[in-house]
Amino acid sequence: MDAINTILLWLHFIGLALGGAASFGIPVIGSRMPTATPETRPLFMSIMHGLSTVGRAGLGLLIVTGPLMLWLKVGGVEGVSVWFWVKIVLVLLLIAGVIYSGILFKRLQGGDASVAPLMPRLGMANTAILVLIVLSAVLAFG
Repeated sequence: MDAINTILLWLHFIGLALGGAASFGIPVIGSRMPTATPETRPLFMSIMHGLSTVGRAGLGLLIVTGPLMLWLKVGGVEGVSVWFWVKIVLVLLLIAGVIYSGILFKRLQGGDASVAPLMPRLGMANTAILVLIVLSAVLAFG
């Protein structure tokens, strides 16, 4: 069972890395969009789409491995600290932020420039939520 938990933890960290790449990368690229030339905008959109796909895959991996580790290692949620529940609330907020980002990105791809100013702020909010998730995980399990 220890080997399975180790593999799950490794996969969980891979998911975190994938999500982190998207959470930190997308706002950087998005911040360059207002000054990008019309020729470079499609490239930036393509890179952001790729990072978004990677981030969603990472989030999916986290959603699968997290509960599995909790169930296999601890036996469930009984006795977890308040920091665990803070982490869960933040994870739900991040999922909502990722979904909303995807909706806005589709609108932007469709030519709705009115959502462009929201994208960097939402990206920064998602990044901050990710940082707080890691902090609460450390406090819950560290």
